[in-house]
Amino acid sequence: MRRSATGRILFWRGGSLWVGLPGEPAGMHSHHAVQISLPFPPGRVRFQHRAGRWSSYPATIVAAHEPHAFEARGQLVGMIFVDPESRQGRRLQQRHRNQGIAALRTATITQGVSDLAAAFRTRASDAALIECARAIVDTLAGEVSEIADVTDERIARALQLVRERAGDSIPLGTIASAVNLSPDRFRHLFVAETGVTFRAYVLWLRLEQSLAAYVSGQSLTEAAFIGGFADSAHFSRTFRRMFGLAPASVRPE
Repeated sequence: MRRSATGRILFWRGGSLWVGLPGEPAGMHSHHAVQISLPFPPGRVRFQHRAGRWSSYPATIVAAHEPHAFEARGQLVGMIFVDPESRQGRRLQQRHRNQGIAALRTATITQGVSDLAAAFRTRASDAALIECARAIVDTLAGEVSEIADVTDERIARALQLVRERAGDSIPLGTIASAVNLSPDRFRHLFVAETGVTFRAYVLWLRLEQSLAAYVSGQSLTEAAFIGGFADSAHFSRTFRRMFGLAPASVRPE
């Protein structure tokens, strides 16, 4: 029988924290976020690269849309997902450009990981855990004041509109018109600013929304509906494609 992942999954604008004990190994997958994986000291995690080889790390950063598989048998881990179009996400990508899956220098985040581990083990509040995770992201991102969330104000406005309607039908043409762009111009500019197509971005937001509903206690069917998926099977297929495992194997504490 496959082991379920157990722990806590928390969200904030532009990121999320998954912290606890991973279950079954996650198969090859890719997703929109920059992923920071932090095994609690003195553990290690293993990642499979797109070429097929497996490598072991004390901490890693995985680029957005980078195919990978993951396992951390019996190891408590904090995984932080950062939206690549956010300020911190853009800075992280700038610092780790074209590295795919890369080891992190743990010396710079030793205290941050220790604080996160202690907060989890003492069952600290959601706010305290999020504060720990965001502090680690800030350390890894470095100075970000010169990096804008999104350069083009029209795309920044479009992202806001999409987030406000993530569970609804969102035609590209409607959003393009709302920011005074033609559909073709909007389509190309959106990819240039965010690194992903409009359709893929909407799907990522819907997945986040459904997952947030699921971890708050909704059934898979209810969570799928909240995120705008046709049914629980559609939600489950999308979740597996982006995270390498079935949502039913995730057991929030």
